[in-house]
Amino acid sequence: MKKGFVGIAAFVVAAGITACGGGRPSDVLEKMQAVYSSDRFEDAAQYYTKGTVEAMNELNKIAPKSGKEEGLADRKFMKDAKWTVVDEKIIGDTAEVKVKYTEHPVENMKGFEYAFRMKKEDGRWKIDMEQEMKSAISMIRQMNTAGGMMEKLRSFVK
Repeated sequence: MKKGFVGIAAFVVAAGITACGGGRPSDVLEKMQAVYSSDRFEDAAQYYTKGTVEAMNELNKIAPKSGKEEGLADRKFMKDAKWTVVDEKIIGDTAEVKVKYTEHPVENMKGFEYAFRMKKEDGRWKIDMEQEMKSAISMIRQMNTAGGMMEKLRSFVK
């Protein structure tokens, strides 16, 4: 009887930790792929840090995406993408998850390795791309001030 109770208690605790996002940082990547595979892109924000979401919103204000770009979303999480976790380092409330793509709809992504920076916020692991987003914002602002270079680039891409 006591062994059964201990087993049930352990299961409940493990399920609670996983449901609250307290599992491994790499678990978030699987959740992101499910979001992008379902075309519910607005659900992705819950898996990014607050700073990343704020920077993405700022980036979208100064460089709005076209419908085609929004449809592409984040290629790292495309529906048929498959990866293996090469390394997962956790240091306190930060982590780095390195993956290697074994299958991907975009041919040149096969074999590609990418390191996701993760941060624990409110007890849940989240993808931290704040630095990358802020760098992109800075670059776009510089391009906008460099004689309308961004507008020229947009018209060239169309």
